[in-house]
Amino acid sequence: MIKRNAFPVYGGMAPGQLTLPDSLSTGFYQIRAYSPLMLNQPGFIFRQRIMIYGKENKEVQNKDKKVDTLLFFPEGGSLITGLLNIVAFKSIDKDGRPLPVQGAIRNSKNEIVGSFESVHDGMGSFSITPVRGEHYYAVVKTSGQKYVLPEQTGEGIVLNVTDMPGIKRFTVHTGGNNHLFKPAYMIGQMQNMVIFKQPLPQDRTVITGSIKTHSYYSGILQLTVFNKDDMPLAERITFVDNKEYALPASINVDTLDTGARKHNHFTIMVPDTVIGNFSLSVTDADYENDVKRRSNIYASFLLKSDIKGYIHNPAYYFNTSGDAAKKALELVMMTNGWTRFKWTDLANNQLPSSLYKDPGYLKLSGRIFKKGTKKPLADKDVILILSPADSGRSAGHSSRMIHTDVRGGFEADSLLMYGKTKMVFSEINGRKNNFIRVQLDSNSLMLKKPPVSEPLVAVYSKNAFIINQKMNTAYIDYANAKGLTLKNVIVRASQKTAIDQLDEAYSSGYFSGAVHSYRIDMRNESYAGDFFEYLRERIPGLKVSGEPGDYVLHYRGGNMTYYINNGEEDRKSDPHANTGNVTLFLDEMPANPIILETIPLNDIALIKLFPSSTATAGGGTVLAVYTKKSTDRLTETTSSTDIITYYGYTITKEFYNPDYSHNPDHHTADKRITLKWIPDITVNGPGSKIPVTFYNNDHTKRFKLVAEGITSEGRLLMLEKIIEP
Repeated sequence: MIKRNAFPVYGGMAPGQLTLPDSLSTGFYQIRAYSPLMLNQPGFIFRQRIMIYGKENKEVQNKDKKVDTLLFFPEGGSLITGLLNIVAFKSIDKDGRPLPVQGAIRNSKNEIVGSFESVHDGMGSFSITPVRGEHYYAVVKTSGQKYVLPEQTGEGIVLNVTDMPGIKRFTVHTGGNNHLFKPAYMIGQMQNMVIFKQPLPQDRTVITGSIKTHSYYSGILQLTVFNKDDMPLAERITFVDNKEYALPASINVDTLDTGARKHNHFTIMVPDTVIGNFSLSVTDADYENDVKRRSNIYASFLLKSDIKGYIHNPAYYFNTSGDAAKKALELVMMTNGWTRFKWTDLANNQLPSSLYKDPGYLKLSGRIFKKGTKKPLADKDVILILSPADSGRSAGHSSRMIHTDVRGGFEADSLLMYGKTKMVFSEINGRKNNFIRVQLDSNSLMLKKPPVSEPLVAVYSKNAFIINQKMNTAYIDYANAKGLTLKNVIVRASQKTAIDQLDEAYSSGYFSGAVHSYRIDMRNESYAGDFFEYLRERIPGLKVSGEPGDYVLHYRGGNMTYYINNGEEDRKSDPHANTGNVTLFLDEMPANPIILETIPLNDIALIKLFPSSTATAGGGTVLAVYTKKSTDRLTETTSSTDIITYYGYTITKEFYNPDYSHNPDHHTADKRITLKWIPDITVNGPGSKIPVTFYNNDHTKRFKLVAEGITSEGRLLMLEKIIEP
């Protein structure tokens, strides 16, 4: 995990940002987004693969022995003996990308009984009538590689679905004489709702029919055939695309000026009466890999969220019209799995048990004790005051009353706290207030069971090499701009700060002093995660990877590679070894991650990170951790309060949009690639117009505008256009 942020949701929206460390290497990354309730159904979790351009990516040897694969999917689920079966297939390379393929189908006597050839993104289909006792395999023409087809079965049914304008034609073929495989009825469901239940005649071996879909909402239709005992016999998913989801819109180019820092004005026109929320971006079109994005809001809402596995270029099925695209989409349906609720659970009104509940914004819970004792502060009123930890202003302060139970326990929910927040607990008992100690439970933002991510598929377009070169140049420019040094300034101070005093009291020798070190005063910190989760959030440039029992630390710019084994440092000879470049010390003695995992955060007084330190051979990166001394453990506060620092929601930042109307400021280079980004546009009214105003950078000559969003009626806005003179 590279970054983890949490944002509150208002009206179904949660605007925010991911501030990425500049130590990231160029490559493919994955974003996951979810609410607590979404974790109860992993199929609902949002996943998006993105390309990040950062440091030059070092070539790493891939030791996985992956090979190209050809997968087969009999329509309806099984290959039935003696019946005409339609078999879809998907060819992928060793990295999971689609691979064109053609070849022959042969039987056990090596006789050719059919042929196959992909028609779109490595997918295609062929028909076959299996003969009892035979085994079949496919032979790829170019490589001669053999792939075994699924084994046939003598009992079962074949379900075939054909897409036609406004209807879905279906055919059910029955095989064998077993009454258990006689179809009795068909159920169709969309979006977790049963939309029809159709009886089927049981005295026929071939059943045909049609399903009128012109009035359905667009999306995936799941068809399941059952016998009279409600046992499923075959299943097929198919896509209904009636285009009712598309919100018509257009772009007016009012002012277009590609000169350096010139003003531009466009207008997005929405003719209908619309209530909705939208976002838009304007970027440099010359930094785009493809004219059209490989995914968009149509593909995300209607296709990717419902289907397992990787779908190559899903936007194609919505950007392209014609029979070829429709047939290709049906191949996607036949070669991918369904992820929503099972019909059996739906029919019995049974949903999976909920492991997670939405706490209603932030929820605090814990126990309060009388300080210096193990006695709970039972059945008492306590006031809780919240204020920004880094601000002395009264703005942002709030308070509420809480009451403890007989065990000293308390709860406070529906809280909104951003960033580092100071929480002051104080008993209300006149002049006889008890000195108290607060022990918090885990942070409700830190869910201990993250969702399982799917493997990333690295997909490059034909323009990837050119864009990669441009992005590398842009990244160097960005890094150089961040590295500009300011003029020297002189700071005079007459008193040591609290962190300086703490540093002086704890550190010594190679570890003393504040020059070129990053320090954290831990004495008043409260954090529910473990030590390494805390480091991941607090120290810029420090990458923490791995998992409990096997954490690895890497600091940007570090040039020494070590690993720690049984408390001893050893140089690692393999330059690609995933061992990190940070040496750990606990109270100035060599330590390892396992030792630090066992230390509670409230026992730590100080953390210091030295990017380069003589405490290690070669001047490598050092992370020094100091546990509290007796003076800090036993010091009594002069008041009856307990103060805890808490980390709440990630602070939302506004995207920078420069205004050059009065001050062009040509002395500072403007090399932005994203020229405008508005994540939250609310529209409410007839004939809506969305203005798009921005100033160009120093070099862009072609603009790419993307606008997407959803209305209160569920219609989707999707605009994507390159604007140039």
